[in-house]
Amino acid sequence: MRRLRDVGEHAWLAHLLARLGRRRPTRDARILVGPGDDGAVVRGAARLVLTTDTLVDQVHFRRGWLTAAALGRRAFAVNASDLAAMGAVPRWALLALEASPRMPVAELDALALAFAGAAERAGARLVGGNVARGPHLALTVALVGEAPGRIVTRAGARAGDAVYVTGVLGASGAARRAGRLPEPPRRTRAGVALARVASAMIDVSDGLVQDLTHVCRASGVGATVEIERLPVAPSCRRALGGRAAAFAATEGEDYELLVAVPAARERALRRLAPRLGCRLTRIGRVTRGRPGVTLVDGRGRRVRLARGGFDHFRR
Repeated sequence: MRRLRDVGEHAWLAHLLARLGRRRPTRDARILVGPGDDGAVVRGAARLVLTTDTLVDQVHFRRGWLTAAALGRRAFAVNASDLAAMGAVPRWALLALEASPRMPVAELDALALAFAGAAERAGARLVGGNVARGPHLALTVALVGEAPGRIVTRAGARAGDAVYVTGVLGASGAARRAGRLPEPPRRTRAGVALARVASAMIDVSDGLVQDLTHVCRASGVGATVEIERLPVAPSCRRALGGRAAAFAATEGEDYELLVAVPAARERALRRLAPRLGCRLTRIGRVTRGRPGVTLVDGRGRRVRLARGGFDHFRR
């Protein structure tokens, strides 16, 4: 009997998605994008983008790393990041909590109120949820967003596209090594703007190499990334020195946006860049061939990595 640790998170998800596809005898025309992307897209009075994620104590965070209020804000932000990766703005939120009976009520209050506050500042409302008893603190969030313009998925990248990333990489990973967890960046504005020119987009949650591999597989392309072009966070460079770039390429939880842009739209991208509210760095290109990511140094030599990124069931 194979166990999850034998298969791994991403292989299991690919297997499940294939089985789900075979089970659908008829197509629902209201579903524009189904399982397998950063969010689902359905057609109602407007195009709605839906996403969900779970944060679990001892898996995604440690209670001592951040306050209850910071955890509430983080739970909203990491889900809003998925909507940003599709060019959507959050509008409604559901929050389901699993908590120990020993958890102080004041902490749970602070968490829920901070989540609601983060939602309101982003233009969304907390409209419902649930609480249940459990051995660890866990937060499951569902967000519904609206796409004001183009919707971008992981599947549109083509050979010749340039690959860009917003912000910096490695800060969250370096902080976790020191027993801290910084608040994720807010990239909703950048996501909506980048959706105008992007052929494909994804947020960097499991590590840049891992997440770019998801884009390659969905698009049927390869990608080459120049490791020396990566915008490594100063805190990561201070902590890891010469190992910082490889660490930043794989550690994850940066919640930046990874974007493929066709050459014909790069001039438009340059005009948009000042309005993103964050740094934007060109790090590589999309290539023909077998789906996957090749990391190279300044001389074009391949860089070997000890790991490709985060997987819930493989270490």
